[in-house]
Amino acid sequence: MKTRKGITIGAGHFANIQMEAWSRVNGAEIGGIVSLHKEDAIRLSERFGIAHASNSLDEMIAWVKPDFMDICTPPDSHFYYVKQAANRGIPVLCQKQVAPTQEESRELVQYCTDRNVPIMINENWRWSGWYREIKRIISTGVLGRLFHVYSAMRTGDGYGESPYPLQPYFKDMDKLLLYETAVHWFDTYRYLFGEIQSVYCQKRTWNPVVKGEDAVIVQFDFRNGMTGVLDANRVVYTEIERPPAYGWMILEGEQGKLRLDEHGRIYVTLRGSVEQEHRYTIPEGWNGGCATGAQQHFIDCLRSGAPFETEGEVYLTSQRIVYACYESAEHRKVVEI
Repeated sequence: MKTRKGITIGAGHFANIQMEAWSRVNGAEIGGIVSLHKEDAIRLSERFGIAHASNSLDEMIAWVKPDFMDICTPPDSHFYYVKQAANRGIPVLCQKQVAPTQEESRELVQYCTDRNVPIMINENWRWSGWYREIKRIISTGVLGRLFHVYSAMRTGDGYGESPYPLQPYFKDMDKLLLYETAVHWFDTYRYLFGEIQSVYCQKRTWNPVVKGEDAVIVQFDFRNGMTGVLDANRVVYTEIERPPAYGWMILEGEQGKLRLDEHGRIYVTLRGSVEQEHRYTIPEGWNGGCATGAQQHFIDCLRSGAPFETEGEVYLTSQRIVYACYESAEHRKVVEI
């Protein structure tokens, strides 16, 4: 089996998570790291034993001759790096959000499509071990017809004068919780329950040092008749900041109920019975192995030619839900997707 060699663009907080995940991926290796701040690229390359570090993309491409490019930078730089890859015919794994606006995101995806260059958006939440297991449980039919899902996102890291210590730039974002974080749930809901038909959203900013919204409640109607709620708040107190599952979920069906706790444990209550823990093996790695799962999927699809679960055009719908929520909150109305 050929080992595909890639380069990673970016050396910030999440690049560390992705580099750890790449060390677990079969059939791939990172040959170099590029960052505008070369010292950051050097630091990250030394930590993970990567041969090359540079602040020059052209230099890195010449050195490594990559089979793929892993873009792990802020959204406003994505189009530049995607163009550099697409112009050379290099497949792209691009961090979400695709670009700063939906229009730019659509243009970026089309740029790759026009050049027949594969692009997968690195939306890894759906790859958390607990969500893959919940999908498997649903597929058995044990819960029967699904009625309702409720998710509470509780990270506890947005309180006080210095919120978001791992990513302090969050407090200066005009659009925060929906744009940066809630999109994970939107995409995961699509994976678990199918397409979302409409949303109704309310948003708040509770921490006065934060520019964007730090609390939202979103109500969903699914095409299959299900309803759902995402109750997300990054300010309220939690005993554990950023717990593995970032909160909890309750899924209700005709024949049973499923509960996911903040540690990724799953409990099932069938009609006429009592709650039982559903034991399974949670994959190693950040947030139930979600980064490893997403990156392994990318490499597997490059090898097989199968479509990515979060192929660029498909993922644009998840982003569309984000903007529908802002529209709903502004006009206080239900917005169709």
